[in-house]
Amino acid sequence: MKCPHLTGWTHAGGVSRCDRCGARRFSDYAALRPAGLPEAVTPAPAARRFADRRAARNAALTYRGVRWGLRQADLRAATS
Repeated sequence: MKCPHLTGWTHAGGVSRCDRCGARRFSDYAALRPAGLPEAVTPAPAARRFADRRAARNAALTYRGVRWGLRQADLRAATS
């Protein structure tokens, strides 16, 4: 429910409620996350190079497909 009213809101317990139409907005919530900092994961150099080359290949195939009016699946089949 969308509320067009800018004034007349009651705020209590992380919930704001419009006194005119009854719309509710929640304000006190946060993403659930385990305690502590996340662990950084760095892929091996070979995996990073492979990912870079694959991304460049996909970008080139997409551009070529758009330019030539071909689908990416047709291009992959032609280059395999």
